[in-house]
Amino acid sequence: MKGSVVATAMLALAVLATPGLGAARTDRVQVDVSKLRGTQSETTIAVDPSNPSVLLAGSNNHRNRQVAAFSSTDGGASWTGADPPTPPTSLATGDPVVAIDRAGRQYFGYIALFQASSRSFRSGLFVPSRAGAGAPWSLPARPVENVAGGFDDKPALAVDDSAASPHADRLYIAWSRITASAGTAFGTIYLAHSDDAGATWSTPAMVSDRRGPLDSYPSIDVARDGTVYVAFWDWAGRGVYLDASHDGGDTFGRDVLVDPIHGRSGCSPSGVSIPAQPANCVRPNPIVSVDNSAGPFAGRVYVTYGDTGARRRKEQDVFAAAFDPALRLLFRRHQLTRPDGAVRSDQFWPASAVDPSTGIVWACFYDTRGDRRLRRAWYSCTRSRDGGVSWAAPVRAATAASNERARGADSVHGSL
Repeated sequence: MKGSVVATAMLALAVLATPGLGAARTDRVQVDVSKLRGTQSETTIAVDPSNPSVLLAGSNNHRNRQVAAFSSTDGGASWTGADPPTPPTSLATGDPVVAIDRAGRQYFGYIALFQASSRSFRSGLFVPSRAGAGAPWSLPARPVENVAGGFDDKPALAVDDSAASPHADRLYIAWSRITASAGTAFGTIYLAHSDDAGATWSTPAMVSDRRGPLDSYPSIDVARDGTVYVAFWDWAGRGVYLDASHDGGDTFGRDVLVDPIHGRSGCSPSGVSIPAQPANCVRPNPIVSVDNSAGPFAGRVYVTYGDTGARRRKEQDVFAAAFDPALRLLFRRHQLTRPDGAVRSDQFWPASAVDPSTGIVWACFYDTRGDRRLRRAWYSCTRSRDGGVSWAAPVRAATAASNERARGADSVHGSL
């Protein structure tokens, strides 16, 4: 259920833009961003740091197996589509990620799939950009990297938008480089950076400490002093991890365990099967966010993630962990919703961000409360004003529930 339609990614915008959850109830305007038929998934969004009325969103379009881009200049009230260019020989594109720098330049990253031979495929990681909303996209001549015998997957994109940083306006991309040996797949998190709007990229730096596990689902955020934080998940069972770079992404320290997590299943890829998403399953989806405000928790590093709850009945909950800038643990596994009572519910696929003007931490996720069969899920949001310790009661950003049990919905390549 990582996005049925692109509108899902935008439903939280009205909530996130308001000072309190109570006031948000009058502002929940439902906007169809894509205006496309069928399924759009893996939605992503970025806000222009210099003009919050400018937004860039992206998704997979399951009908043509390509990525799709959408732009707004009025704070999300209306949207136009202008898809980024793709390599002419690519068979499909996916895993969209977006970012906007202080000058308003927009970036759209994705994975492109190519036919390597009659029996194999290869991938490439590309980041087209444009000068601003409405400007034409430009595709760089080369991908971020070319690796023989590997497959790039699950990219994350971020821009250093702090004027005080020694690496201001640097563009970062992280991904999982998947390789195989003796029939076993391995995934390692790598990160590269660009100082020329994605025309050229640095030699990728290894973020993961080991090449053995299957590390994936990286996310990136950058502190005001230029420190780069990367969170990721080891789907082989080691848990959620966090790492940091103090030299602009050239090197990383030792991985820090965020949470060993409990969720296990026989899903492929690894994940947990729940009634709302039994086939494609759900995963922790760790998101790292840094408090770059001038508030009382400035510099705090947050990671939100999903996991099986304390009762281990496969119910899914959303949790938060917090670290100081040196990655010393402040707390872990703070549940963002009240514990279930007699009626079980699932909360899953979390996303989060910190408001740089206030330091308020926002988190949104799918929530099946309201459906005893646990099949329908409402995209809902909550916030914390005390550094992630306590959280407000969630508010439904979406007035309609998602139902991924509908025909064709709960499939990696399905379409409605």
